[in-house]
Amino acid sequence: MWHPYQRKQGPVVGLVNSLYVHPIKSCRAVRVEEAEVLRTGLKYDRNFTFAELLDPEGIPDMNSSESTNWKFVTQRKYRLLANVRLEIWVPDPESPDYSPDQANVISEGILRVRYPDPKSGSRNTAFKMFDIPYSPTEDQVSEMGYTMEKLTIWKDRPDALLIASTTNASPPEWIKEIQTYIRCLKPLALFRVAAGHERQVFRNAPSKEQLGYQSVVGFVDAYPLHILGLSSVADLDQKLASVVPEFKESSALRFRANIYCDGPEAYAEDSWKRIRIGQSVYYVACRTTRCELPNTNQWTGVKHGSQPSKLMKTYRNIDEGAGDGKACMGMQMVPVTEWGIIKVGDEIEVLETGAHYYIKQ
Repeated sequence: MWHPYQRKQGPVVGLVNSLYVHPIKSCRAVRVEEAEVLRTGLKYDRNFTFAELLDPEGIPDMNSSESTNWKFVTQRKYRLLANVRLEIWVPDPESPDYSPDQANVISEGILRVRYPDPKSGSRNTAFKMFDIPYSPTEDQVSEMGYTMEKLTIWKDRPDALLIASTTNASPPEWIKEIQTYIRCLKPLALFRVAAGHERQVFRNAPSKEQLGYQSVVGFVDAYPLHILGLSSVADLDQKLASVVPEFKESSALRFRANIYCDGPEAYAEDSWKRIRIGQSVYYVACRTTRCELPNTNQWTGVKHGSQPSKLMKTYRNIDEGAGDGKACMGMQMVPVTEWGIIKVGDEIEVLETGAHYYIKQ
């Protein structure tokens, strides 16, 4: 088992440039200056997700008595989720009106969601807003009528907390309006990760014996953390400019990473196996295989017909395990400890390099 504070020295290759969390999967990212690192990844990252109701015949276990089949949704299908904006409000003990008994304190803060009003016309310049408790207690769950339901996310089907759905007898207006705005024709719901029902991570992740704990995730696609070098993004942008001149902005946020780093040469992260960021060590599990989600502009929700996915497939098909035509960009990571802190400006130290081979789901 690796010890996180064993000071094996490695070359300092760069710094953390920026940190992002995505409280609702596939909605607008939130930039932070520092973050707690939990065994599931950054705190506040992908603890909520929208889901649509599929036909009951699609339930993976046909011997089950379950009558609903909720499946997570992302920008892959509903690109306008990019325009759902998020804010995290956390309790401030220094505030004059702070009280440990306040509902918003007990729930560890609130998630404020802003979404374009579907009645505001094609430009959708008017926004509406609602708040939900970030981590509701059992009493709050009961009071607000939240329920536990099965949720399909890739090949997993964990129990999750159903916050609201359009199938409710009296659904909140916001869930109906978001359904209309993103053009979802099926019943829509918002779920939260339920404590104790996280999804276990295997494949390229280190074993429980290596880590000393079982790696788990909430609603991220595969692994707890995603890191990407800005030099790699700059190289892609330079190539992209010669192919699609209308691409003006950096493509960095299209990849929805948690950690963007300055300093390493383009694609240097491809060979990282273990790194230290600040005081904590991370196992670099595998490369990030890319779908077509990066084709969506994260500021507008407008999707390009083919780029940058088409271009990346011409030169980033580098992992035999990922298969032909599967571009890779960025790396997936697992924290070596179950808790840590990461900050913008932290040094990145490479402890081990080596080859990677992606294992599919």
